[in-house]
Amino acid sequence: MSIIIRRNTGWQGMASKMQIKVNGEKVARVEEKGQAEVKLPKDRAYLQVTQSGVKSNEIEVKDGDIVEITSTKLYRMSTPLIIITMTILNILIRNSTYRLIVIIIIGILYTVSFLKINGFHLKVFEREK
Repeated sequence: MSIIIRRNTGWQGMASKMQIKVNGEKVARVEEKGQAEVKLPKDRAYLQVTQSGVKSNEIEVKDGDIVEITSTKLYRMSTPLIIITMTILNILIRNSTYRLIVIIIIGILYTVSFLKINGFHLKVFEREK
């Protein structure tokens, strides 16, 4: 009893492997454009992935499922949005102390938001026949 997990998350986070959790326990890791075969403890199990605190939705999987991992639209937009925001702040805020305070606050909000919001999406891509 196993499933295959394929990762297709794009350039964000491609420098590190993603952790695969089955029923809340870390069982494997997968790199960008890679795949992993994961054994299931029973016919059905719950699957979730994480990377540096950013998590996915949790789905129920069955023996023979092929699961695809993708980035959410919000996660894909987050890095360019942060770069644009920081550039605008550097132009508008001349005082380096104030600039540093605002950058720290934005960094904290960014980090906390991805601990609460899913950055990755899991879906059963197809079932093996």
